[in-house]
Amino acid sequence: MIDKASLEYTYSIILKQLNLYWPTEVDNRFKNDVQMAIQRTKRSYDDSTRLYYLSDGFSVLNTSVYSVFLYYLAHIVGRRGDKELADKIYYLNKIMNSVEWYWNIELPEHFIVEHPIGSVLGKAEYGDYFSIYQGVTVGERLKGDIVSWPKLGNHVIMFANSSVIGDCNIGDWVIISAESFIKNEDIPNCSVVYGKSPELVIKQYEKEEIKKYFIKSWRIGKG
Repeated sequence: MIDKASLEYTYSIILKQLNLYWPTEVDNRFKNDVQMAIQRTKRSYDDSTRLYYLSDGFSVLNTSVYSVFLYYLAHIVGRRGDKELADKIYYLNKIMNSVEWYWNIELPEHFIVEHPIGSVLGKAEYGDYFSIYQGVTVGERLKGDIVSWPKLGNHVIMFANSSVIGDCNIGDWVIISAESFIKNEDIPNCSVVYGKSPELVIKQYEKEEIKKYFIKSWRIGKG
């Protein structure tokens, strides 16, 4: 059986995928980049309760996990200065998984996704233990020359097709329900949010109570 978590196997797969679209040459640093991205992805998902990850671990055939790996890899490569290769890896992720996560955004140490297709994550401030589903958007508000980006706290879940736009401060332990649209509003800690700005419905809970809703994302006691 092929070890889908091995460095050599993952390294060979990513090179084949890149060269399918662009002639790509890498130096001896790239294998270390791949290893670092695997380790970073594992650190993120090891604290999760995602069923397929728990059964298979890191795998290039788990498309959700692999999309996170490709973001981390592009981010690592871009931060060490190889912007062209980082752009290719970002573009590959966009082609394969239909995600818009440019490599220069700063996603947290613990970031997991489920069905991430169609998601757009801009240059917001992201707290740790962040999880998303399909079609979510985190984006800017541009007014004149002023650009406002959201700030998301720790333990935020964005369910399908939800959006956070502009000058928003999202607290810790917040669930943003499917189809919700938050623009230029603050959400307090330990809340569940429904609806669309400016007519949001915000329900607050005690911390220990709301933590129960996170067990499908993270192992209890983490964060």
